[in-house]
Amino acid sequence: MQYVLIDAMTKLAERSAATMPWREVKQWRPFSIDALGLVTLLGADEVNKALGTLERRRYTEYLPFLAAYIVAGDRFADEQAGYSLYNITDGITTTELKSWFTRWLSAQKVLNATTIFRWQVSEKPRQIGAVDLVAPLLSFLAVAPLLIFTVLMGDWFGFGNACAIVCSIMVRSFILWQRRRALDSDAAPKSVPVPTMSLDDEKLPNFQSGPHLPDTTSDSSLASVKQLHREQSAPTMEDTVKMLVTRADGKMVTIYAPRRILQVFVREATLPRPKLYHAARYCGWTAFGTQMCILGMSSLLTQIYTVVLLVFSTWAMCHSFSFDIGRRTSTRPAKDGSSSEYIETHFGTKLEVEQENPRHGEGGGMDKRMHAYVRLQPDSKQEAMLKHWSMLPFDGVPWYDDFHQAKETYAARVAGSLSKSSLSSASSQHSSLAPAK
Repeated sequence: MQYVLIDAMTKLAERSAATMPWREVKQWRPFSIDALGLVTLLGADEVNKALGTLERRRYTEYLPFLAAYIVAGDRFADEQAGYSLYNITDGITTTELKSWFTRWLSAQKVLNATTIFRWQVSEKPRQIGAVDLVAPLLSFLAVAPLLIFTVLMGDWFGFGNACAIVCSIMVRSFILWQRRRALDSDAAPKSVPVPTMSLDDEKLPNFQSGPHLPDTTSDSSLASVKQLHREQSAPTMEDTVKMLVTRADGKMVTIYAPRRILQVFVREATLPRPKLYHAARYCGWTAFGTQMCILGMSSLLTQIYTVVLLVFSTWAMCHSFSFDIGRRTSTRPAKDGSSSEYIETHFGTKLEVEQENPRHGEGGGMDKRMHAYVRLQPDSKQEAMLKHWSMLPFDGVPWYDDFHQAKETYAARVAGSLSKSSLSSASSQHSSLAPAK
């Protein structure tokens, strides 16, 4: 029985070999796929860090880059560990910081502990100017030759590669625009509806029985006074909040920001068009897969041009040049009269951030966390919270001798700087009022 079964299987295999042209299928090679398309997978970490900051670039905004699947897969929106935020104004600490904020913070060149960031919402949104037309013009000048000579040569694989590049640029522009617009919408001031009273609900005071003062000793009066005090002392969205943020590399920065901006640091911004956002991601995956498959089948000139363009554009974008980001650097006196470097940057259309780097001279002896706490000027309650979070040592250690001395020195320098500024302003006013001889 066993031999009969083996004989039947042998005849079936011979019949299949006779009816199906397996040899022709094996030799069927109308085209060849080169491994050059794997180049598009390189540079993923650099692109992830650069795109995740959501900073708008003046010149490299629309240039193609490597690892386009970072955008299609939404990899740049993954949260990072190792960051902690300490809100000493409200007594809140959290490690759940949003991806754009941690990537933006890690991309900034900061000091060890004394760098200060001041966030604010601009009253006038940034308007589109002539400089915003440079980025699309550079993108056109970089990609247009690839489209033209692939058509002239009849290199249709190369033409498909160029179309995939254009599609990737459009997908990336739309996704970043959605992310930035979501941040602007959440950080913008929200309109609060004002309650209105109808004529029937409006009650006029009754003066027939003469003036009557409320009894402050009654329970209702005490409750109303407590409620009024609670409403007046309640925090508002315009209050400036003091925060300390520790990065994954151990460096600490100080942040001043209005309370209404805090939600964009710790909460996911709501996308304006979530369905279109996901549809754009699908298009991005299609463009990335197409380019990865057909880049190796295009002509040699197309391959060289594409690789050089992608590598150079990725390097320029990931380097984050100051002129590309739009940073404005200046040097002026700080609050205590010392010299500091200030870097101003527009973030989106409504957010602005100012970075202050105190100049401590050679050695950097003043660039310690103790001096960051001194510049923060915390009160007794805030110092107690810092001790609870293990940001400050417990009482009874010699460290506090230097800390109290540094606080006194800083307060004296601030007072001296204020007196000098007031004297200079008074002398300038006196000179302007003096009659000319």
